[in-house]
Amino acid sequence: MKITHVYHSCFLVSLENSILLFDWYKRSLPELPADKKLYVFCSHAHGDHYNPQIWDLQKTHPDVTYILDEGIEDAAKHPEADVVTVRPRETYLIPSDGKGPASVRIITLESTDMGVAFYIEAEGKRIYHAGDLNVWFWNDEPMEDNIASEKKCRGEMQYLADRIREENSRQGEEKELPDLLDAAFVPLDPRLEEHAPRCIAAFMEILGAKYVFPMHYWSRLAETREYLKDPRIEKYAARLLFDQEVSISGD
Repeated sequence: MKITHVYHSCFLVSLENSILLFDWYKRSLPELPADKKLYVFCSHAHGDHYNPQIWDLQKTHPDVTYILDEGIEDAAKHPEADVVTVRPRETYLIPSDGKGPASVRIITLESTDMGVAFYIEAEGKRIYHAGDLNVWFWNDEPMEDNIASEKKCRGEMQYLADRIREENSRQGEEKELPDLLDAAFVPLDPRLEEHAPRCIAAFMEILGAKYVFPMHYWSRLAETREYLKDPRIEKYAARLLFDQEVSISGD
């Protein structure tokens, strides 16, 4: 599995037979191998997560499936495209066509802002992309709103953790949650100032993953990296990756 951070909340995950593209809105993409199935995920319609350019990918790539939040109205303009429209707290199975990768399974969560977050099982990997599911804790907003945002964010993460635990129990899976999610893309937004680490701290407490990629920080990388010193997430620093491109091998 190779993971490339394109910009902001956009990541490209390259597996053996497929490519997963998340929330692309800006900057050029690396070359997308034509022999791999392409899944284009878009968590919601905000301009920093969605760009109509995604529809041009079907002109240059032979096999594209779009997995889009139901609020992205542009899907109706592209009847030629293979589109799966999703809503929160649902499970979706995209079957294999028998020629490419195995089926892709998706569980959606409800955002604390707009749209959905994605949990994906593909080619034996388990991947999480938060979209705008974040602890939106603003210094200039009412405290009750901030508390409600954190409560809801934690509730969505707990819903997913409970789903995974239940399914693993039925299948006889004994691993703990941090070893079950292979990669996660989670907001660390410097606009939230001292409250920015709240979401990653909650994620690591409730779910966890082998590798966590902070996102939603635009071009403020140096400033965002400073949060690794924050005591709420400092203990997870070895799992938090800011690299532009990371290859992950093994089980």
